Amino acid sequence: MTTPIQPGRGTRLRLTSGLELLEDWSRDADDLAKTAIYEVLFSVTEGSVFRDHVVVDDVDRPTEFFVLTRRYLAVKIQLLSLDTCAVLYIGPACDAPGLDRVAPDTATPGHDAAAGA
Repeated sequence: MTTPIQPGRGTRLRLTSGLELLEDWSRDADDLAKTAIYEVLFSVTEGSVFRDHVVVDDVDRPTEFFVLTRRYLAVKIQLLSLDTCAVLYIGPACDAPGLDRVAPDTATPGHDAAAGA
Protein backbone atom coordinates (compact mmCIF):
# COMPACT_ATOMS: atom_id res chain seq x y z
CA MET A 1 0.00 0.00 0.00
CA THR A 2 1.30 3.43 -0.86
CA THR A 3 0.96 6.50 1.28
CA PRO A 4 -1.12 9.20 -0.39
CA ILE A 5 0.66 12.40 -1.33
CA GLN A 6 -0.55 15.03 1.08
CA PRO A 7 0.78 18.51 1.65
CA GLY A 8 1.33 19.44 5.28
CA ARG A 9 -1.75 19.92 7.41
CA GLY A 10 -3.17 23.41 7.05
CA THR A 11 -1.09 24.04 3.92
CA ARG A 12 -2.71 26.16 1.27
CA LEU A 13 -1.68 25.50 -2.29
CA ARG A 14 -1.55 28.04 -5.08
CA LEU A 15 -2.62 26.87 -8.50
CA THR A 16 0.17 28.21 -10.71
CA SER A 17 -0.24 26.23 -13.92
CA GLY A 18 -3.03 24.69 -15.91
CA LEU A 19 -5.48 27.58 -15.86
CA GLU A 20 -5.56 27.62 -19.67
CA LEU A 21 -6.50 23.92 -19.56
CA LEU A 22 -9.36 24.77 -17.19
CA GLU A 23 -10.47 27.62 -19.45
CA ASP A 24 -10.44 25.41 -22.57
CA TRP A 25 -12.32 22.58 -20.82
CA SER A 26 -14.96 24.91 -19.33
CA ARG A 27 -15.99 26.30 -22.73
CA ASP A 28 -17.90 23.10 -23.56
CA ALA A 29 -18.82 21.92 -20.04
CA ASP A 30 -22.27 22.22 -18.54
CA ASP A 31 -22.87 24.08 -15.29
CA LEU A 32 -23.01 20.94 -13.11
CA ALA A 33 -19.68 19.69 -14.45
CA LYS A 34 -18.09 23.12 -13.96
CA THR A 35 -19.35 23.26 -10.39
CA ALA A 36 -17.95 19.78 -9.65
CA ILE A 37 -14.52 20.71 -11.04
CA TYR A 38 -14.43 24.10 -9.30
CA GLU A 39 -15.27 22.40 -5.99
CA VAL A 40 -12.36 20.00 -6.51
CA LEU A 41 -9.94 22.79 -7.38
CA PHE A 42 -11.03 24.83 -4.38
CA SER A 43 -10.57 21.85 -2.08
CA VAL A 44 -7.09 21.23 -3.53
CA THR A 45 -6.02 24.81 -2.91
CA GLU A 46 -7.51 25.04 0.58
CA GLY A 47 -6.26 21.64 1.72
CA SER A 48 -9.43 19.58 2.21
CA VAL A 49 -9.26 17.49 -0.97
CA PHE A 50 -8.00 14.35 0.80
CA ARG A 51 -10.84 14.54 3.29
CA ASP A 52 -13.68 15.56 0.98
CA HIS A 53 -13.05 13.75 -2.31
CA VAL A 54 -11.93 10.45 -3.73
CA VAL A 55 -8.20 10.87 -4.36
CA VAL A 56 -6.07 8.34 -6.23
CA ASP A 57 -2.27 8.42 -6.46
CA ASP A 58 -0.59 8.12 -9.85
CA VAL A 59 1.58 5.07 -9.20
CA ASP A 60 4.17 6.13 -11.80
CA ARG A 61 4.48 9.77 -10.72
CA PRO A 62 4.72 10.33 -6.97
CA THR A 63 3.98 14.06 -7.17
CA GLU A 64 0.73 13.57 -9.11
CA PHE A 65 -2.73 12.43 -8.08
CA PHE A 66 -6.25 12.20 -9.46
CA VAL A 67 -9.39 13.58 -7.87
CA LEU A 68 -12.63 11.91 -8.94
CA THR A 69 -16.01 13.65 -8.98
CA ARG A 70 -19.62 12.51 -8.81
CA ARG A 71 -19.99 13.42 -12.47
CA TYR A 72 -17.50 10.73 -13.60
CA LEU A 73 -14.93 13.44 -14.17
CA ALA A 74 -11.32 13.45 -13.05
CA VAL A 75 -8.82 16.17 -12.33
CA LYS A 76 -5.13 15.34 -12.34
CA ILE A 77 -3.02 17.53 -10.08
CA GLN A 78 0.76 17.81 -9.84
CA LEU A 79 2.41 19.11 -6.71
CA LEU A 80 5.15 21.44 -7.91
CA SER A 81 6.40 22.42 -4.44
CA LEU A 82 5.12 22.52 -0.89
CA ASP A 83 2.85 25.43 -1.75
CA THR A 84 2.18 25.27 -5.51
CA CYS A 85 0.37 22.89 -7.82
CA ALA A 86 -0.69 22.50 -11.43
CA VAL A 87 -3.71 21.09 -13.21
CA LEU A 88 -2.58 18.47 -15.72
CA TYR A 89 -5.91 17.01 -16.84
CA ILE A 90 -9.63 17.73 -16.62
CA GLY A 91 -12.15 15.47 -18.27
CA PRO A 92 -13.83 12.09 -18.23
CA ALA A 93 -12.29 9.71 -15.69
CA CYS A 94 -12.23 6.94 -18.31
CA ASP A 95 -9.83 9.05 -20.44
CA ALA A 96 -7.57 10.29 -17.62
CA PRO A 97 -3.92 9.55 -18.51
CA GLY A 98 -2.51 7.04 -16.03
CA LEU A 99 -5.70 6.37 -14.11
CA ASP A 100 -5.93 2.91 -15.68
CA ARG A 101 -2.64 1.93 -13.99
CA VAL A 102 -3.82 2.69 -10.46
CA ALA A 103 -3.40 0.01 -7.82
CA PRO A 104 -6.67 -0.80 -6.01
CA ASP A 105 -5.36 0.24 -2.58
CA THR A 106 -4.23 3.76 -3.53
CA ALA A 107 -7.54 5.60 -3.28
CA THR A 108 -8.45 7.72 -0.28
CA PRO A 109 -12.24 7.93 -0.04
CA GLY A 110 -13.86 11.23 0.75
CA HIS A 111 -17.50 12.27 0.86
CA ASP A 112 -17.90 11.75 -2.91
CA ALA A 113 -17.38 7.99 -2.40
CA ALA A 114 -20.45 7.79 -0.21
CA ALA A 115 -22.42 9.90 -2.67
CA GLY A 116 -21.70 7.57 -5.58
CA ALA A 117 -18.56 9.00 -7.16
